[in-house]
Amino acid sequence: MSNRNRSTMKTVLLVTAIFAIISSAAAQVEITDFFSDFTSSDVTLNSTSDFQGKAIFELFYAGALVESHDVPIDIKAGGTTTKVILWEKNPQQDYYTAKVSIHEGTTILSSKSFQVSYGTVSMPGFHVVDFSPTNNGVKLLLRPFNPSSVDVKIELLDNNDIVYTKVKDNIYLTVNQEVSLTWPFLLKGKKEYTVRAKIYTHRLYAGPLINTYISHFIAADDVEILHDDVEVDEYGASVTLLGNSQVPFDGAIVVNAKNKITGETKTYRQALEEILVSGKEDTAGVVWKGIAPGTYDVEILAVNKENMTIDKYETVMRIPEPPAVATTPVNRSPGFAALVSMIVLIAAARLLKGG
Repeated sequence: MSNRNRSTMKTVLLVTAIFAIISSAAAQVEITDFFSDFTSSDVTLNSTSDFQGKAIFELFYAGALVESHDVPIDIKAGGTTTKVILWEKNPQQDYYTAKVSIHEGTTILSSKSFQVSYGTVSMPGFHVVDFSPTNNGVKLLLRPFNPSSVDVKIELLDNNDIVYTKVKDNIYLTVNQEVSLTWPFLLKGKKEYTVRAKIYTHRLYAGPLINTYISHFIAADDVEILHDDVEVDEYGASVTLLGNSQVPFDGAIVVNAKNKITGETKTYRQALEEILVSGKEDTAGVVWKGIAPGTYDVEILAVNKENMTIDKYETVMRIPEPPAVATTPVNRSPGFAALVSMIVLIAAARLLKGG
């Protein structure tokens, strides 16, 4: 091979290597935000190209590893993602160091650390009295120790991903404050969801103090029998149900009527026409068939597709005896019998005189 060819090949290899280095540098994954307290930790990333790798969350005390979590990452070019983990171990010390590292294979692309405080060091000026996520939404009740202003971020988590976020800014804590919201989407039945409240306490001469709180719930369908709209009489029963969950309820009413004297029970079932979610109503009714006169204990059940009773209502009713068939009496004038008797007596007296 001539010297010119060797030189040309070296140039091509050099240019290829340079482009590979430039391409690799241009495809960096950047950590744009990292936070941790001793309840949870989150990292926000963006990437200039498609990236598949993992984030490793680590918690250290005095240089010793306390806890570690691996989270898969898949980002499209130009995309952003946030990953959340929940720490599992109970804190034993006042100060820890949280660290997140972004890995592509065995290569660490980026890392950041965050100082974590526990106990009185990170105590906010309020107490979380209640944090209750449900099938319908979430309620958070804060009781202030000292007047303060906070921002509250409610996040619905699915494994390590945030699937919904709602922020309420500048909540002034001078008296007890309730923060509530309803889920604006449907939930999947029997699925366990995690809800995180991330509360930022404003401070005059420093950045906000951030504390997170975690609660869990298992999503399930839920309806309520509206007692004021239940009607039961000798003809049948009418029942109105109200949806109380973002898990759709596709069910029926079941009415059991038990005769108090004989103990015989008749059961009637009627499916709802509507599928119920939070705030939606539907009415269903049954007509008694083959039910004998008498007094009955009536049990009304709202049941789902799995025949599980969601709500129950009880009452008593009476089925009256049918009216007796009336007979038409012979019309007679008042005193008719006495008049006939008098005529007979007069006739008899005349016969005696004539005799």
